[in-house]
Amino acid sequence: MAKDKISHARQTLAHLREETPALFDVFFERGSLLKGYLDSKPRTCGTPGCRCTRGEKHPAWVLRIPQGTGSRSRSIPQSVFRRLKPLAEDYRRFRKAVIRWRRLLRQADQALREIEGSRLVDVEAELKRE
Repeated sequence: MAKDKISHARQTLAHLREETPALFDVFFERGSLLKGYLDSKPRTCGTPGCRCTRGEKHPAWVLRIPQGTGSRSRSIPQSVFRRLKPLAEDYRRFRKAVIRWRRLLRQADQALREIEGSRLVDVEAELKRE
């Protein structure tokens, strides 16, 4: 393997090493995580006599909870929405870090294979060498 290819692989590893501390900071946090999506868009509730039946949408705070291939939605009070929002945001940040970590692992694996391949010697040639 050419020296520039092994040099590139080593540079890739060095870059990956620089990125990992920030990810581990996220992984080692101790706070709780909420696996759910929070939404506060104006909606119509469908209750007879409500102003939203006349087209005047009102705020609604909704928690969507993933379940299998779908999700379940649940209306929640604004106070609960405000309390859960940081937990849901921390979950998103954690999941983003996990995805990034897995991508870095794949890149590191490829770089290590390139380095290993470039450093391997031919066994037969080495046995014949004096």
